[in-house]
Amino acid sequence: MKTIQEIEANLNVSSKAAVLRVAKALEENPSLAEDLFELAISNKQPLAWRAAWVFSHMADYKSPIIPIYVPRIISALIRIDHLGQRGCFLRVVSRSEFRVDDYSNLLDFSIDMLLKPSSRVSHKFYCLDLLEKFAIQIPDLKGELIMVVEEGLSNFETDSLKRKGRSWLKKMSK
Repeated sequence: MKTIQEIEANLNVSSKAAVLRVAKALEENPSLAEDLFELAISNKQPLAWRAAWVFSHMADYKSPIIPIYVPRIISALIRIDHLGQRGCFLRVVSRSEFRVDDYSNLLDFSIDMLLKPSSRVSHKFYCLDLLEKFAIQIPDLKGELIMVVEEGLSNFETDSLKRKGRSWLKKMSK
């Protein structure tokens, strides 16, 4: 794949195989990443969330392309309403290394998502990971974040989310 049109043609099919092919093409031709990112933050569904899925996959194996896009992914994440795109971008950000100091809007977003009953359970998992980054990098926030998670814990929808919440609290209480 050498053009965004070829990438879009691959992403017309929703499959992990397509995501893997596009990720491989980006690693071989990183100049395509900018076009794919623009597609990933667009409203051109379903291609946009499938493009975001490629970034999510690449974050899993720590592609060197991902760190370049983390600031812009954070910015896009906060304004995107499509749940698939949001989940993919939450996954990318939760798996990425970055300084949280400049992202108070991400902190607020993560707290809101965690406490909102209508948020997807998977999104809440990623938000717990993000809150951990904030608590570790800004220790003064740890007490407040513990209170937030304690408040949300009673309303967590699944046993696995409750376990993750309790584990998070245990880790932060050390």
